[in-house]
Amino acid sequence: MAVEPTDKWLEEYEFARKSKSSDELYSLQCSVLCDRLVKLFQEGYTEEIHFELQQQGLFLPEEEIHLERLKQRNVWGCVEQEFMYLQQKWDGPTIPIYIFPITRQQNITNKNGVAYPHSLFLFVGEVEKQELQALLAHEYNHVCRLHYLKKSLAETTLLESLILEGLAECAVKELYGDKWLAPWLTNYTFEKVIKLWRSQFLPNLQLQGLEKHRPFLYGGELPPWIGYCIGYEIVRSYVRNHSSQLPLLIPGQDILAGSDFPLQ
Repeated sequence: MAVEPTDKWLEEYEFARKSKSSDELYSLQCSVLCDRLVKLFQEGYTEEIHFELQQQGLFLPEEEIHLERLKQRNVWGCVEQEFMYLQQKWDGPTIPIYIFPITRQQNITNKNGVAYPHSLFLFVGEVEKQELQALLAHEYNHVCRLHYLKKSLAETTLLESLILEGLAECAVKELYGDKWLAPWLTNYTFEKVIKLWRSQFLPNLQLQGLEKHRPFLYGGELPPWIGYCIGYEIVRSYVRNHSSQLPLLIPGQDILAGSDFPLQ
């Protein structure tokens, strides 16, 4: 099975926390959840892994997690079933999938995911079945693309990060329709997108390292989520111009060349 039994880990955590003080919950969460993940992050310590997952949406040690509600929604079974479908559709790799409740401090959405070349993590609240499927598809599409690229995250260029996000959102649209697309994809006119593309993105397309891409993807000095919008429009225009099939295995430079985005 691809889906790891994190429901059992969470049961263990819930049982153990009854006899712990609030000051001991951080260590307990590290021990019960993150110690089991050390093998994935070969150079990581438990505390580093814990911090990384909390940045992505892992519930805080003192938060109630409503495990029974997630079980009633058959979250683990739904993800396993949809993974089998997506793996066959995209001829993707078998990777472990870890599902945890999302923190209540996440006030933008009730779900989040993060994909690594070796694994996939989903952080969820009370989500609809198709919403959960779309989240999995977005993140597993990343895994498939990274598997194809055969590059480390440190070697990934800004262009590939844009394409990565564009492919994932186009996959969601193809499989589940517009309903579960990220809402910020329509925040900007194409004219504004192209203006920012020329001035900010074209000179930096070969910038390597995912951490260096964050300002381009999420904004800050740039408008929020602009990189996601650009990546989506690049892939969407390529598909419109060339094929109805998602170009998962096409080099990023070729996708860009076949899109509506200027190369200079």
